[in-house]
Amino acid sequence: MRIDEDGNMELSAEENQSLMDELDIPEEEYDDPPVEIESVGMEGGAATFTATNTKTGKTVTLVFDLMGEGDFEG
Repeated sequence: MRIDEDGNMELSAEENQSLMDELDIPEEEYDDPPVEIESVGMEGGAATFTATNTKTGKTVTLVFDLMGEGDFEG
């Protein structure tokens, strides 16, 4: 998981699936999951967020490495 300087998150397909599984999101809700993501803070080259299933209240913590200028594709 990574976050760029504009605040955009990047998850691989595997990381996205893992998040859906951890939050108990049913497959039929994948297109519009009931998930709220809140920034907790940034420290030591990483940004921390909490992701909450708004239907169940289940929460997981996400930690993203901040991307440097050389990390951008394109």
